[in-house]
Amino acid sequence: MRKSTSGFTIVELLVVIAVIGILTTIGILSFTRYQSSSRDTQRSSRTTLIAEALEKYYDKNGEYPSCSALTQSAAIVDTAVLPGIDPLALLTPKSASSDTNSIKCTDLTGAASDPDVFAYVGDGSAACNTGTGTGASCLSWTLKYIDESSGTVKTLQSRRNTAIATSGTPVLSGSGISFTQINLSWMTIDNAISYQLQRADNAGFTTNVVNTTVSGASYSLTGIPYTTTGTTYYFRVLANAAVGQPGVWSNTLSATTWGLSTPNTSVALNPTYPSTMFTTSWPAVLHATSYNVQCSTTGTTWSGCTGSTATLSFSWGPTSQGTPLYFRTQAVNGSYLSSWSNTATATTTIDAPAAFPLYSSNNLAQGWNYLNVASGATCPAGTSLSSDWYANGAFWTRSGTSQSYGLGWNTSVTISVATKCVTAYTNSAWTWASNTASMGLPWPTVTTWIPGDRTMHWSGTCPNWSTSDNFYWRTQGAVNASGNTWASEPQGTYYSNQGMAWGNGNAHVTLSCVGPWGTASVESTGMYGPGCMPTVTVAACTQ
Repeated sequence: MRKSTSGFTIVELLVVIAVIGILTTIGILSFTRYQSSSRDTQRSSRTTLIAEALEKYYDKNGEYPSCSALTQSAAIVDTAVLPGIDPLALLTPKSASSDTNSIKCTDLTGAASDPDVFAYVGDGSAACNTGTGTGASCLSWTLKYIDESSGTVKTLQSRRNTAIATSGTPVLSGSGISFTQINLSWMTIDNAISYQLQRADNAGFTTNVVNTTVSGASYSLTGIPYTTTGTTYYFRVLANAAVGQPGVWSNTLSATTWGLSTPNTSVALNPTYPSTMFTTSWPAVLHATSYNVQCSTTGTTWSGCTGSTATLSFSWGPTSQGTPLYFRTQAVNGSYLSSWSNTATATTTIDAPAAFPLYSSNNLAQGWNYLNVASGATCPAGTSLSSDWYANGAFWTRSGTSQSYGLGWNTSVTISVATKCVTAYTNSAWTWASNTASMGLPWPTVTTWIPGDRTMHWSGTCPNWSTSDNFYWRTQGAVNASGNTWASEPQGTYYSNQGMAWGNGNAHVTLSCVGPWGTASVESTGMYGPGCMPTVTVAACTQ
């Protein structure tokens, strides 16, 4: 007969083990969740303590501490930053044993790699995140930690927000540094995460307004179109905060790019070459490195001399005497040019003729009463001679190098001449001849006498250049019945009438001299009679 024994089968043992494992797992998970929940409670309560301490700090300072100040050792934070806070409140449940402060300047995203810390997220500015010392603060904050039970990020916000305007107002400065660029800078404003730079064409910022966000405290505006007077813009800047309203606008700054102003050109005759050399000059133009020069003979067509110089003057020549030239200049800096300047002009001088002799002659073909004169003056090439002739000290006529002066009977003249060299634009000084020329024409003369009662004699002369001369006589009274007729006696010298007695009356003798310039007649008259001697007088000449 077989004996039987009771016990667990292998299957039953496996089932028991599995049940025990499940119960153990459930217990462990429950205990773990309990621990996590307990730690989350600690995190929540400790962030609340930190938040309250931060608000007390604000009550005292009107701002929140910087992250750099808040992440110092617990001993410092407890005494200098958040006085009286429990140092344990600064630690997360899973902080390292060597750590005394779990507040960190970081941010949390909920990723598995996020550490177990109290993230102090300030206003995003450098002054808040890394600033130390006076002025280092945060305008606002957010405390963050990872909820261990849910894996989410828990946050706690500051109750107040300080306006960034309390951190100061930017002071803007700057200027044009080239023909196409303006550089700007301003003081850094604590807690600013960026700056709004505003540009306009007018100081009221109503025309062509452009807004630019700048991360730093300086800005270069480039690619500005070039103008000869420079391009002017108006600028202002304000600080942007992470939260809340931006700051206050800075001062308004007017800045102008470089320009090349128009030169002010003048020109003079170079004293080294007083007749033929020009020197044009101008004051320095700001930012100019050289100057273009043009000249013209008309002042409208600039096809004459051209040149470039780095100095403030330009010489040109020599040119002909009495020649005008027009000049203009332009400031240059690389490819940048100013407008052309005003037009300046000067005319080269003309050398006056040297002292010269005056030549004279009498030309029988023209008439013995003509004084022919000529000067020996000469002028430089490109100029012509102009002469002013003077007769007896008074202006007579203007002509070239020669002139003829006609004389009447019993006249005389003294001729002198002043000469200058001229062009259409200018003239030299006057030069007087080194001598004068003179000439005179005398009157003819005639005389009569009566040596006896019945005879009358006469004599007279004509100038030797007369073409003819005749004596004419007449008597009045008993001798000649008509009493008024003239009797011609060419070259005669007397009249005799012995057969008749003279009556009282007048005896007349006229000398007529004929030349190419006219006839001159001179009369002699005398009273006669028996025993009477006439007296001779000369009557007026008629031509």
